[in-house]
Amino acid sequence: MKADDLKIEELVDFSEGRVSLHGRRLVISDLRSWAQFCRDLLEMVGPDQTRRILTRFGYFWGQADAAAMERIFEWETVQELLKAMVRLQSLQGLAKAVLKELHCDPATGRFEMKLTWHDSGPAGEYLAELGTSEQPTCWILTGYASGYASYCLHEDVYFIEEKCRTRGDRICQAVGRDRESWSDEIKPHLPYFQGDDIQGKIRFLTDELRRKGRELARQRRQLGLPPNEAKIAFVEVRSQAFRQVMDLAARIAPFDSSVLITGETGTGKEVMARYMHRLSRRASGPLLGVNCSALPETLLESELFGHKAGAFTGASQDRVGLFEQAGKGTIFLDEIGDISPGMQMKLLRVLQEREVQRVGESKPRKIDVRVIAATNRDLQRAVAEGKFREDLYFRIRVIEIELPPLRSRTEDILPLARNFVIQFSKKLKLPHLRLDATCVDYLQAYRWPGNVRELENALERAAVLCKDQIIRPEDLPRNILQESTTARPGGGDTQRSLAQVEQEHILAVLESTGGNRSKAAQILEIGAATLWRKLKEIKRPGGKGQ
Repeated sequence: MKADDLKIEELVDFSEGRVSLHGRRLVISDLRSWAQFCRDLLEMVGPDQTRRILTRFGYFWGQADAAAMERIFEWETVQELLKAMVRLQSLQGLAKAVLKELHCDPATGRFEMKLTWHDSGPAGEYLAELGTSEQPTCWILTGYASGYASYCLHEDVYFIEEKCRTRGDRICQAVGRDRESWSDEIKPHLPYFQGDDIQGKIRFLTDELRRKGRELARQRRQLGLPPNEAKIAFVEVRSQAFRQVMDLAARIAPFDSSVLITGETGTGKEVMARYMHRLSRRASGPLLGVNCSALPETLLESELFGHKAGAFTGASQDRVGLFEQAGKGTIFLDEIGDISPGMQMKLLRVLQEREVQRVGESKPRKIDVRVIAATNRDLQRAVAEGKFREDLYFRIRVIEIELPPLRSRTEDILPLARNFVIQFSKKLKLPHLRLDATCVDYLQAYRWPGNVRELENALERAAVLCKDQIIRPEDLPRNILQESTTARPGGGDTQRSLAQVEQEHILAVLESTGGNRSKAAQILEIGAATLWRKLKEIKRPGGKGQ
């Protein structure tokens, strides 16, 4: 997971009467009310105690969010987990948070981060309610950042605000460092952060939420929940590999040179053909396609070249073939590697002479069409083995575009998944359909042998099966959960014992199989008796064995 992938609608469940972040209940608050609360605190307990209360409030909030992020996602690096804090502050409306610098070395514990907060909510309301201040006043923001980073790094981190709008500065800005890096400079600020064992409480609550999450998933499978009231083109492309492919396609699209699109099944070869047609000088003309492997040779010949009435049994009238119908446009020959040797020879003549001859006619007809072909086969090997004509191969492969498989561009999985969810929301008339954030790691860990098409089918299945218009891991195909299980070690908590890791992994596998112990034992590669014994050793709250 990367910080930039966070979306609030996938994190927060906005149900009437209850707003929650994966088991942690939230309340939407009003900043003007906060400003009045701040005024009352200043009048009742003074500025030092007010700063301490609000800093600790933010600290606890930051620790809770860090625990949630660590519990829900598998992060590529600890740096990405830390960047998520900046993203969350923006998503939650606290400020437009911008990361300026980040230096983090988990091995040595050295940490430094510089943040700027544009349009800080706390600072803006403080100014509106109380006016200017001699000291920075974004206490909740600095407390939040300190708590979040401390939780992630398992050591004390403190953020100190250097600039603040309430002091007359243009923006609010803070620097965070580990305790040792601050040296004596941090001592005057330490009293504002001191309090109870907040981190211990957060870890206890996190373990409880994990347990409740597993129980809720089990209940959803058994009982179900009531529903809430409530073009594929290329979507956002993040991977460098696919960006290069799109750049190549865009550069050659305006020219009439023949193009061969190669790639595994489901990688989007037809979508690429449509993309190139839209960018070509023939965009105002038709784009017609045919799957060459779906028709026997005689029917394919008629489909491509047309026929004269009476040319064969059933040919009751003249028929115009696709090469003629696509005049001034583009014809897309999908699975061209599957055509017979005889059809290869006829197609070669059409491409060389730029004319077709309908079945049953002797009169050639000129054509004006661009040819884009596609295959999932290795045509170069087929040529070497004598299964595909070399002259036809070079005729259709003036330019080759190779589409990478989805497993080699995992950065694109999440944008594609979100796009499919939007499509199925409209198609299936599920206006509140959304992807739960807990699905992200499963989707990104799976290798997708069927590529984009498999992803689309998996999400349509999940959309149909989900109980409350929220696609959760248990709604995904079982093979996705089983393959992805080893990539989810249980939240990334490095403070857990080996026994705890094993127990959480066993429960996760059991959950993915819908409680089927035989299948779970097969996945875990242990005997059914061993699984039964291990489940008995796993203690439920209250001390009862499972």
